[in-house]
Amino acid sequence: TWNAEELFGTYGKGIIQMKIRTMKYMVKEGFVNTYRNLLMSLASVSMVVASLLIFGIFLMLIINFSYNLNRLKAQVEIAVFLKNNATSLESADVELKIKNDERVLTYRKVTKEEAFAELATVYLEDSELIEGLTPDFLSESFRVHLKNVEDSAAFADEISRMEGVEDVTYPYDSLKKLGTVLNWINVGSMAVLALLLIISVSIIANTIKLTVYARRKEIEIMKYIGASDWFIRWPFIIEGVIIGFAGALIAFILTSYLYNSVESFVNAHTLDYGLSDLIKMVSIGNVAGQIFVIYAIIGMVMGGTGSIISVRKHLNV
Repeated sequence: TWNAEELFGTYGKGIIQMKIRTMKYMVKEGFVNTYRNLLMSLASVSMVVASLLIFGIFLMLIINFSYNLNRLKAQVEIAVFLKNNATSLESADVELKIKNDERVLTYRKVTKEEAFAELATVYLEDSELIEGLTPDFLSESFRVHLKNVEDSAAFADEISRMEGVEDVTYPYDSLKKLGTVLNWINVGSMAVLALLLIISVSIIANTIKLTVYARRKEIEIMKYIGASDWFIRWPFIIEGVIIGFAGALIAFILTSYLYNSVESFVNAHTLDYGLSDLIKMVSIGNVAGQIFVIYAIIGMVMGGTGSIISVRKHLNV
């Protein structure tokens, strides 16, 4: 005789085995359906590929814009100019404040002589413009880099109120404007993606709809013998997910190849023209995993959603 615990354990084990068999059946049917309707499946895969390639253009623009914006932010230099008649004590106080500030990453003191040498370099071809001038007409300054560029405004405000400080300048306002542009690019990309999703889901839904219609007799029989609606629907949903993943994989391969070509071209030319400090494209190796995950998720969501819509509307059993 079996006790209750043994009986429950056997029953539970049987339920698990049944669920595993059911899952295997659904996955198998999903692959079989994809192969049976190969032509329409290829059409749906092509639509997913086209949609993701267009989305990929916006995605790579956002990634590279963000990357270069962060590089520019890291290069932001706060210039602290002392008054021309600032005393050595005032200069020492300002330097001590900068040196002990936890927000400061690095700083450099520029003496009057060093500032004059830099000015002479700038006006090397028009030396007559600074002829007769001496370092004494310039001011000492400090060139500061912060750990977090977001602290620039607060840091500049504090330093500007110290004795002996004439002016504090930094180009953070320009970077904020670039950040605004990036936000608009993000919004535009999401709008384009939404439109592409609607078109792709519609095509995939029509593909699954044809499959449902072709197998309507089989579906009726399954319904008569007690199969639940979701038992019938899941193979079609898996079919859509397979289509979406296949499209995502192909789109990722094409994106990687095309992007690698563009990246090599752009980086080589920016280096030739001395613009590598301003513009540099991210290496595909640094973002490949991120792109693949995004493509895979979007592709499978597109395929699965298309299947759900089709089965819900056209599975009349």
